[in-house]
Amino acid sequence: MKRYLFVIFISFCVLVTGVIWFAENQHSQVVESRKRVATERLGKLRAALEGQINSSLATARALQAEIKLSPDISSERYRLLMQELISGDAPIRHVALAPNLIIEFVYPLAPNKAALGFDYRTSPAQFESVREAIQKKQIVVDGPVNLIQGGWALIARAPVFMNDNKLWGTIAVVIDIGDLLASSGLDSVDDYLFALKREDANGDHLFDFGDVSIWNEDYVAIDVAVSTGKWILALAPKNTVWAGRGNIYWIIIVAGLLLSFLMTAFMYNLVTTQSRLRSALVTIDHQAHFDSITDLPNRRAFVDYLNQLTQKGREQHFAILFIDLDHFKEVNDNLGHDAGDELLVSVSDRLRNQLRGSDFIARIGGDEFVVVINRFTSHQVVNDLAGQINRQLSEPFNLRQNQIQTTCSIGIALYPDDGIKASELLKNADLAMYAAKTAGRRTHYFFNDELREQTERQNAIHKRMREGLKQHEFSLVYQPIIDFSSGKISKCEALLRWKDADGNMISPAEFIPVAERTGLIHELGQFVLEQACVDWAVVHKSGYPIEVSINRSERELNDMESAKRWLSCISQHGIPNTSITFEITESLLMSNKQRQLQILHYLRSQGVQLAIDDFGTGYSSINYLQRYPVDYIKIDRSFLHQAPQNKVQVALLDALLQVARALDINVIAEGVETRQQWELLQQQRCDFAQGYFISEPLPLNELLKFLKDWQF
Repeated sequence: MKRYLFVIFISFCVLVTGVIWFAENQHSQVVESRKRVATERLGKLRAALEGQINSSLATARALQAEIKLSPDISSERYRLLMQELISGDAPIRHVALAPNLIIEFVYPLAPNKAALGFDYRTSPAQFESVREAIQKKQIVVDGPVNLIQGGWALIARAPVFMNDNKLWGTIAVVIDIGDLLASSGLDSVDDYLFALKREDANGDHLFDFGDVSIWNEDYVAIDVAVSTGKWILALAPKNTVWAGRGNIYWIIIVAGLLLSFLMTAFMYNLVTTQSRLRSALVTIDHQAHFDSITDLPNRRAFVDYLNQLTQKGREQHFAILFIDLDHFKEVNDNLGHDAGDELLVSVSDRLRNQLRGSDFIARIGGDEFVVVINRFTSHQVVNDLAGQINRQLSEPFNLRQNQIQTTCSIGIALYPDDGIKASELLKNADLAMYAAKTAGRRTHYFFNDELREQTERQNAIHKRMREGLKQHEFSLVYQPIIDFSSGKISKCEALLRWKDADGNMISPAEFIPVAERTGLIHELGQFVLEQACVDWAVVHKSGYPIEVSINRSERELNDMESAKRWLSCISQHGIPNTSITFEITESLLMSNKQRQLQILHYLRSQGVQLAIDDFGTGYSSINYLQRYPVDYIKIDRSFLHQAPQNKVQVALLDALLQVARALDINVIAEGVETRQQWELLQQQRCDFAQGYFISEPLPLNELLKFLKDWQF
């Protein structure tokens, strides 16, 4: 990210530099354009200046020719000749003739009498240019010269040689600088500052005219063709700048900077967005493959890893340890889910410490972990490692100032002995784990042929159940429930029976666990509900408006939409919701799942009654009765098995009845098989009873006959 930010910064600097360069380039073009205009103006001014100087030199050349023809010249002749040669617009101040280098004639005379008799040889400054002209035998322009009669002027010195190359003298055409500049148009350059300077051969500054400050400014200049020294004519803008950085310049700067900022912001946003996207993708990928609590690989990552292992061939041997914590739900219930999460983290840390770097560990469910042991040398190594893991996880955990001790059950499957597909291995390890739980927990169990046969048997039962549903092999029987207060049958429990195509009765204890494990319990439960509703209509039409109790599996109570479909089915058959009781197991209360609790409250709010089946067999659940919307508890048959002879059972029965009365919950006693049990329940003022002493479960037609005989 820092590298990208540095590139963005450099890009911003380049963009800003480019904007400034472009603005300055545009400004420079304007300046150059105006300088070109000024240079063109200078060319015209120089031409006018040189033209005026050349016209003055033409006068000197004409005099040279006249004197060569007639060296002896009088004052009058000189006056007439000059009147003819000097035009009115010429910048000539006066013309002097100096035979033998001494001035004898001056025109006009009046303002220049002081120059008569001046010997050039007496003035080193002027004699230098006179001697230069004589040596070069050509006209030399000197100046500016401080005239003896006052003022400054340019002097064109023209030597006069006779035909025998004998020097006659010199002619001096004095050019007034002010008139020269005026006649050249330099005095009307109002939109510029101008200056004229002369430098000698060494570049030394000899003379300035005009605004000398422009030599320190940005100016344009041009050389003036004057024979003596270097003359430079220059122009500069009056406000010292050729072109100001006006609105256009600043518009370019501001627009360019804004565009640079926007482009930089876009690049920054693009980079940060890409960075966030990359980070989000990394996070999503991590979340997709790792558990959020323990940061271990999750089920998806485990399955991917397992598929990679199985694709390497059967030469690769490895073991899968399926680890399930015992009584983990009790930690959640007693200490809260945060404590449960801490326990999972602690368990994962202990597992990491027990494994080698080449092994793989993942959390695939609530309290389920899997470990892949790679490159083991014997089954004994796996056996020892499983035992070591069990011992480590049996050590107490310190959670929130509480010392928690838990155990685990481990199922082990080996590749390729116990399966060659990832799904098959995981399923077999899961079966071995359940076998470990059945064996008493806190142990480990290898998948074996017995489990394989059990799996095959369950798969066969599952397949037969599906076919049985299609072939209508399932049916319902009803066991009556008597109301002690009236002595009449007020309820009956719907029980599922399966008689296969060969006429064999298959026990619910055999096929219900398989249905719950495979998920087929949903279809069986829907069949029971629909058939019970159909049969209730028949019973009701026969004049017996009794209530029907229907068992619901914990796996069925995971979806609110399922509960709504149940209510819709009851409504479609015209049955009051209050005539239906759903029986749930005590283990569902202990799971304390919020979603299932919401479903139960919803069903209860719609009038459906709820009963806890086989109450008291698994846990001490009395505290849970206060949290759940329970209408009935059904006391398990084990509380009546040795009653009334067993006084302990009688005492427990009495205690349960008192608790139920205190909570305003009705009690149904199951498994009433003897008159002594019947009479005991009457003495204890139990609310309802069912069992073989009253009636065994009956098909619908026999139930109708039983109701007729019992009720009347």
